Amino acid sequence: MSIDWNRAAIAHKLVVTSIVLAAAYLLKAYYSGAASEDLSWIIGPVARLVELFSDFDFVHEPGYGWVDVEHDVVIAPACAGVNFYIIAFCLSAFQLTHRVQPLARTLTKIMSAGLLSYFIAILANVLRILLATYFYDIDWHSSWISSETVHRIVGTCVFYLLLFSYSRAISTWHNRQAPEHRTDTPQSRSTNILMFFVPLVWYLAFSLGVPLVNQAFQADPENFIRHALQVVVVTVVVTLIWLTSHYLTVRFRKV
Repeated sequence: MSIDWNRAAIAHKLVVTSIVLAAAYLLKAYYSGAASEDLSWIIGPVARLVELFSDFDFVHEPGYGWVDVEHDVVIAPACAGVNFYIIAFCLSAFQLTHRVQPLARTLTKIMSAGLLSYFIAILANVLRILLATYFYDIDWHSSWISSETVHRIVGTCVFYLLLFSYSRAISTWHNRQAPEHRTDTPQSRSTNILMFFVPLVWYLAFSLGVPLVNQAFQADPENFIRHALQVVVVTVVVTLIWLTSHYLTVRFRKV
């Protein structure tokens, strides 16, 4: 019986991995050659929501992006948030489908991951743009840190914090869907701790691993190294803060 279960688990993981990675690859390939008008499905909602919470007024310039001339702000294809969408989709799809289940339910959860990740990506990009423009206007950064660095750090913080929160929310929901799943055993506690590093692995693998594999970093190695250091520091620090907070919460509950 256990052999059949192992075979079923392997088959399930192969199906999920094939579907999710194929979808991610196709979306990445589409994004690589997409113009601004091809990305209106994700940039458009972002621009309208940013307008709703600010005094920006974007106009779509075909072949360029969504432009606010007065504030000198452009939401170009490079700022569309598609890469974050792909990361969030892969992470959530694998988390939602890691248990063996009927194929129809598996496909439903993968599609749900795609839809949920789309809204998370829009929310993340809206917050990133609002915060990045706010910090850009502050003079304190000009003397010791460049506006580009501020823009990058703000983006990394927003994207990773939302990705981390998204992953934790899925884990919590998933555990509640399985009443038989105990959280007070040594194995479950170890698994729970390991889950804190899932978003870190996905974020670093995509943000740094992909440019290394396709050698895109060779276009500007020095800039890539700066980018890599900033991304690693921000994501690791955020992960450790969350992990410490979780540990202290568990300890206080036992007191």
